[in-house]
Amino acid sequence: MTTATRLMAVGLSALGVVVLATPRAPAGENAAPMPVLERILTIRDREVRTSLFSNRVLVVSVRRAGERVLLQQVTLPVEQFAVYLAAIQRDASALAEGNDLPTANGSGGRGVVTIHVAPGGPIRFTYSSMTVYGLAATRIITTLDDLEKQVLDRLSTGPGVDVSQLQVGDVVRLLGGALAELIEIRNDGALVLEHRGSHIYELVPASEIRSVVIEVVESPK
Repeated sequence: MTTATRLMAVGLSALGVVVLATPRAPAGENAAPMPVLERILTIRDREVRTSLFSNRVLVVSVRRAGERVLLQQVTLPVEQFAVYLAAIQRDASALAEGNDLPTANGSGGRGVVTIHVAPGGPIRFTYSSMTVYGLAATRIITTLDDLEKQVLDRLSTGPGVDVSQLQVGDVVRLLGGALAELIEIRNDGALVLEHRGSHIYELVPASEIRSVVIEVVESPK
């Protein structure tokens, strides 16, 4: 269980939140699991889809320039899934009652979130990654960030890549073959890359480095 999950568990317990029944698929041997929470996060040419299902399966799919470069899934422990579900249902209820959903009117990446376990039916909203929103929406986004991080953290480091040894000036090869120069390492561990040829800047969160950066091609002398 991650730190964020433990904090959610403590907070929900203090508030006396009771986990509602897990959403179940229709009866039948081959019935598909029901979606609980989904997000499509687009940052320039990279699209990350995070999906949590009622059978506790968590799936992350990454596309770059329309081509899928990663598909990974894990099954959450029963207790951990219950904590996430309670948090999602709590915040979905707050969003439904507030009737004030976020909109993608700022800069940065664009996220499309669908909450399938909201009272009264699914809730969908869009948001910008650089914009501040209300408490319930922020907690849903944080939950999705934590879910995505759980999957990506399980990926092995690419050949020749030692994240702790990356330094400004390194030229790295990205998943998909593109080359980029590392121009900044931020305090939160995120990398700012400048793509060779196009000079497009890309911000890679710390949780995604191992799935995006494959190898160091050149290092500054």
